[in-house]
Amino acid sequence: MVIYHEKFFEAKEILQEHYSDKITQIILEDERPVLKIEFNLGNILYIRYNDFDEYSYQLLFSQQEYDRIRFDNYDKIWDVSSQPNHFHPRGKKDAIESPMNGNPDHDILILF
Repeated sequence: MVIYHEKFFEAKEILQEHYSDKITQIILEDERPVLKIEFNLGNILYIRYNDFDEYSYQLLFSQQEYDRIRFDNYDKIWDVSSQPNHFHPRGKKDAIESPMNGNPDHDILILF
């Protein structure tokens, strides 16, 4: 049995409250664990949190390489002022400064 971090439920609640008309499906996947949100336009948002205070928000536009945006703090290799928080812009491997901090109450509304 997978035990989900409380932040998954906070993020899901915020998404349902503010964006339910844009969402076709929300799935809390057991295998990873990850919150997968499918949107009307075909985009897919993956949200991950763990017990090490790490997070990621990745919005896929297509299956092409780097056709996504990603906010995370999993690695500390990026030389940005918001380190370890960083943002991978669409179409780029590199990272830039990020406004995210891993708190769904703060981050989810910024995503949109």
